[in-house]
Amino acid sequence: MKRLVIVGASYRGFTMFADKIFNNHKNEAKIVAVCDPNPVRSEYYRAKTFNDMRVYTDFELMLENEKPDGVIVATVDCYHHEYIIKALELGYDVYSEKPMTIDEEKCLAIREAERRSGKKVTVTFNCRFMPYYAKIKELVSSGVVGRPLAINYIYSLNTTHGGEYFMRWHRMMKNSGGMMVHKSTHHFDIANWLFDDEPISVSAQGSRQFFGNDDRPHGERCSTCKYTDKCEAYTDYSTDEKIKALYFDAEHIDGYVRDHCVFKPDTDIYDTMSVSVAYEKGGILTYSLNMYDAREGYTINVLGEKGTIEGSSYFEGDEYKLIVRYFDGRVEEVTFPKGVGTHAGGDDRLIDMLFGKGGEDALGQCADSFDGVKSAMIGIAANKSMKEGGRVDLKASLDKMR
Repeated sequence: MKRLVIVGASYRGFTMFADKIFNNHKNEAKIVAVCDPNPVRSEYYRAKTFNDMRVYTDFELMLENEKPDGVIVATVDCYHHEYIIKALELGYDVYSEKPMTIDEEKCLAIREAERRSGKKVTVTFNCRFMPYYAKIKELVSSGVVGRPLAINYIYSLNTTHGGEYFMRWHRMMKNSGGMMVHKSTHHFDIANWLFDDEPISVSAQGSRQFFGNDDRPHGERCSTCKYTDKCEAYTDYSTDEKIKALYFDAEHIDGYVRDHCVFKPDTDIYDTMSVSVAYEKGGILTYSLNMYDAREGYTINVLGEKGTIEGSSYFEGDEYKLIVRYFDGRVEEVTFPKGVGTHAGGDDRLIDMLFGKGGEDALGQCADSFDGVKSAMIGIAANKSMKEGGRVDLKASLDKMR
């Protein structure tokens, strides 16, 4: 039985870790304690999962009393490094929610702490465990299209999903590093994984085109707004049982507002982004993220020495589908079952690997801290390129953290 503690009683920490461990792996692992400055959120964890879970507001005291086998970090992104480093220094392995952290200095500090302590950081990139991306990795690794030379990756969120980031703490760059770090770290990690290579330079463009527009009629928050019938992003999250309990019912303790209006002008993250990443072996990633599409989904094409793997969430049918096109004109369709569960089944498979039955990691789906660094640094460099212009070199920074 693996004894775990979690810091950050967040929605993500509950749905990805506490709830899944309790319901699917209680014979292999147990969360024995939770730490959060807001006890209302922690009490929800206890009520809904392990009823003997201890509740703390002091992280070090929790570690001293519980002496766990591992620490799960699911706080606001800008605080990840504090808890990761403290846990490492006190002798504990860490499982960190993505992104591992939000700037270069914090990346370096985590890597140095890991080296000093001899303990390990695992970054929970659930996209690697989604059946769709896992099948692409399997095909690339099998060599059907040869060495990957380029990846074209377009990702779009609809106004509801994209708008949600402009309601929460993610809306401020100081908290999340913006979408290039918080959201796109998933996608950059997938590209790094498929290329099996390291990024060496980044250039990017970014702007805020749709959200944060104070000229639009809007209120302060969704749950009290009088313009709901005119708003493309309106969602009353106070009717969601988990979100209501974790945030709306806890608001009187810390004042955190979960449903800011997406058009409030004080947000400083982008909603329209385009990135080019060069890799050491010569590969190029061309990537874009849009937060306000009329339809949500993605396309990802892997161009190799022998042909192309075409992937798209827009392919319709009862099964997932990939298309492999060869230079000699042959076309193959690869179909396989759709994933079931949160994040297309990726969460369940990741939790099973880390805290359940595990098994052989044949595709290299488990990510370490250097994987966390590589994906985060692409986003960090993209933010710098957007702000200052030009290309940002990564090799020297990554060499320091190797």
